[in-house]
Amino acid sequence: GVIAGRPGPMLAAADQFEITVTGRGGHASMPHDTRDPVPVAAEIITALQTLVTRRFDAAKAVVVTVSQMDAGSAHNIIADTARLRGTIRTLSPIYREEVQDAMRKLATGIAEAHDMSADVAIERGFPVTMNDPRAVNLGRKVTQAILGDEQWRDLPDPIMGAEDFAYVLEKVPGAMFFIGVAQQGSDWTNCCGIHSSKMMVDESAMPMGAAILAGCATRVLRDGLD
Repeated sequence: GVIAGRPGPMLAAADQFEITVTGRGGHASMPHDTRDPVPVAAEIITALQTLVTRRFDAAKAVVVTVSQMDAGSAHNIIADTARLRGTIRTLSPIYREEVQDAMRKLATGIAEAHDMSADVAIERGFPVTMNDPRAVNLGRKVTQAILGDEQWRDLPDPIMGAEDFAYVLEKVPGAMFFIGVAQQGSDWTNCCGIHSSKMMVDESAMPMGAAILAGCATRVLRDGLD
């Protein structure tokens, strides 16, 4: 039942990437007669982590996560290709472009150093979820009026998840809030979170969220957003 929010960036922009390293396959017992893409793909994975920590300001969050690697079909065959897939999360439009350009240069450069090629495909996803400070202030006041001061939390930092509601906030001033749904009395830091098949939602928090939305609507109709 705790409501949380913050002005400015709330959630990150999210882009997907796929890097295909192309070499020349062959028998696993004779790697010298091939161009093995697997160790090159592994080198790219390691270099991506260094890229993030050494090329970008640590105070301005950039996340690059390789979540999939596909290569080969048998224990004794070196594959022709290896594919890496993952996500890029950023809070700055400038960094969003810079990290994509840097990833392309890094992947193609490493592959070429091993006499191979790398194709980097990036699919742009949701933009940054940007909360209007006036809407956040409204949510804070309504939460404190309906649920009490202790039920509101100011988030100190953005969260690097992403949300399609960001498209709405690009067009209309507003805000997105979080509501705590951990089981009453549990340690929320140890509960299974989103994307877990074991996540359990305490549905008794839902009427609180509905009350806050209704309260925001009625107050805006009465007083406006300013």
